[in-house]
Parts: sequence; C-alpha cells; structure tokens
Amino acid sequence: ATKHPNRVVVCGGGFIGLEFAEQMKIKGIPEVHVVELAPQVMAPLDHEMAQYLHEELRAKGIKLHLSDGVAAFQEGADGKGPKAAASDVVLKSGVTLQADLVVLSMGIRPCTKLAKEAGLELAPTGHVKVDERMLTSDEHIYAAGDAVEVRNRSLGGDSMWAVALGGPANRQGRVCADQIAKTPSPSVYKGTIGASVVKIFDLTAASVGVNERTLKQKGLEYKAVYNHATQHAGYYPNALPIHFKLLFNPTSGMIYGGQAVGKDGVEKRVDVLSTAMQGGMKANELADLELCYAPPYGSARDPINQAGMIAGNIMAGLMDTVTPMELAEMEKAGKTVTLVDVREPSEVEGGALALYAGSQVFCPLGELRERLPALVAEGKLVKGAEVVVACKSGQRAHVGARMLRLSGFPDAKILTGSFLTAQVFASIAKEN
Repeated sequence: ATKHPNRVVVCGGGFIGLEFAEQMKIKGIPEVHVVELAPQVMAPLDHEMAQYLHEELRAKGIKLHLSDGVAAFQEGADGKGPKAAASDVVLKSGVTLQADLVVLSMGIRPCTKLAKEAGLELAPTGHVKVDERMLTSDEHIYAAGDAVEVRNRSLGGDSMWAVALGGPANRQGRVCADQIAKTPSPSVYKGTIGASVVKIFDLTAASVGVNERTLKQKGLEYKAVYNHATQHAGYYPNALPIHFKLLFNPTSGMIYGGQAVGKDGVEKRVDVLSTAMQGGMKANELADLELCYAPPYGSARDPINQAGMIAGNIMAGLMDTVTPMELAEMEKAGKTVTLVDVREPSEVEGGALALYAGSQVFCPLGELRERLPALVAEGKLVKGAEVVVACKSGQRAHVGARMLRLSGFPDAKILTGSFLTAQVFASIAKEN
C-alpha cells in the first residue's frame, strides 16, 4: 500500500475525529470518510445544531456515514501494489470503505483497573469517585482528570458526570496540589460545567452545560429557544449569523446550557454564558449583562442579551414558544394548529414551512393588525384555537404574537428560531 494515503477512514465523529478529518482534507487527501454510530457528529450538541457541521463537512468534500458503525477490518481486497488499499473497513450497513489509513477516535472509557485493585470506590460508569478536594475513598490517594466523576454544575444538586476536557483536568490537578501541600485556604473543585469548542473548517461550534437530549432523559422542565443574531452590528461589513440555542428552566430561570454555531464570535458568547452559569445567574438576567460594544465587535443588544430577553418574556408570561420539532409533533398528534407566517411576500416565495403541512395563513406583519378582523370573519383564524406565529428568525413573530394576544388570542405562541431553525429540522427529516 502507498505511504502517501489517498483514502482515509476516520472512525468516530467527536472532537479528535473531526479535527483529524479536517486536517486530512486540508492536506489534500482526496477521499476522507467519517464513520459515526450516532445519527450525528459532536455528541455535546443537539442534532439540529450538529446539522450545521454536517453541511459544512459535506460541502468541504468529507463523506459522512452516520447511524453506522464498524463491523470489521479486513486486509485490502484490491490486490497488492502502490495503489492498493491497506485495509477494507466493513460497516454494519454492509458498505465497505477502502482505506490507506484508518483512524480510531471512538471515545474513551476510564482506565481505572489500578484504582479498582487498590480498593478505591468507583462510580457505576467505572470512574473514580472523589470529593471536592479530589480525594478518593482512601484518605491518602487523590485523583484527577478524565478518569474521575465530578459534580455536574449545570444541573446542580447531586448530579454527577465525567467530562474528558483539558480545562477541568488542569484545575483539578491544581486542587490536588493545594490539598497535598496544605496551602492556606486550599482550593476545592466545585464541579464541571462542560464548556467546549471545536473548529470545523470555516465553522466554530461551542457548547456549555447539558443538551436537550439529557434534559428529556431526566424528565426536567425546560424551554429551548433559538436566535440567529449576527456577531456584530448588521450594518458593519461581514456581519454573519450565530446560530444560538439556550436551554433553561422557565419557572426558576436556571440555565441548563447553551450551544452556538457560526463563523465568528461563537466561543465568545458561549464563554459569557458559561461565566453566567457558574455565577448562578438566571436566564432572564442575561438581558442585563453589559458587554463590550462597538460595531466591528458586537451589537447594542448582543446575541446573549437577546437570548436573555426571550427567556425573560417567557418567564414573565408575556410570551410562549414552541420549537419546530414540537410544532411537527403537535401536527402528528392530530392537534389543530394554525401557523401565521408574517414574512413579506418576497420571502414567502421561497415556500411554506417544510416541516409543517397544517393550516397556514400568510399575512405580512405590517398588515396583520388591519387584516385581523377579516381573517377571523373568514374563519382563517379561530379564537380559542392553537396559533403559532413565524417569520424568518423570530423577532417579527414576537411582535405578531403580541398583537394576537392583545386581540383575542391569549395563547398565541412564537415559533422559536422560526424559518431559519425550521429549515435545519426539515433537512434532518429529509435525510431520515
């Protein structure tokens, strides 16, 4: 087989796998495959947020094999010689990929055999149990890093998890050193919040806290809201959207986490959110954060501020939201919902909401107040029925929903993230 690979198969779509795949393509490797057992890459993200990465990877020529795993590795079957493949990677779907180089980056398990043999207490996952001093069940042994279980600060209480990240491991090591050296007022480890970031070609994806999948699994009360504000003032050149998702408890305001994807300014917003979470701020208090503003760097209302305003409106009862997926589930359950699209005619030419096939009313926001009586008289809008308002990104939908709430539709809701988010969910549904 050739010493200069032309075909690379990366097994695992996490941080290392994607970074390796990116570099192989940048180095000019013509054929790069990523095999991932889950239906998406980057497990910390929710599927719709990872979908932006799927599109970027495919646009750059990387071939994704999602919801598929490796069944076997075989010696290359296309013969010998300089152009022959070193290996055949057989997938569970039956697909065979020829590879000159195979990279295994399929996640990690704690290597705690020594700890177990030493009699240390382990968590059900096999991670070493430690207290806030990083002290194990043996008073003479400390542990830190990827092999330990720590407090999940994003959920609070007794929630525990294990997070393999360099930042937390470094701080845990410092706590161990403080405790062993018995320094004055030695530091303690309060838990991990899971802030992480990855670069995938022209995109940056960052997240902090837990994702929506985790909240569903734990049965916790939460709201998921989206916005697509630009990284700096829209009138300043090269304004680009940050696709942002905030997860919070609508009753207590506790922030569970957030995710963001975009080309610029992404990690800055997630770092701010991480700081707010560690400081115990409520979701609505994000609206009050005073952040640096000049047109090249941000907006007078930063994307973080906007997320806080959306959360605050929900917490105050001024507004409620549904996600595109929740809207589709309402339709699937047979619930009658009217979607009011307040975009302009030129925007609607692109088509209706692909994810929703139910009743839709098109009425530009500027005409809604005047046309509302006629829409009711014609039976296009029925008082007491479910009404959801949508626009391109959600801002005009908020204004439209407020109009409806003050005009006999007290339960009118916003399609959070509106058509920009719905398009992503629709692309996922199309692939499946």
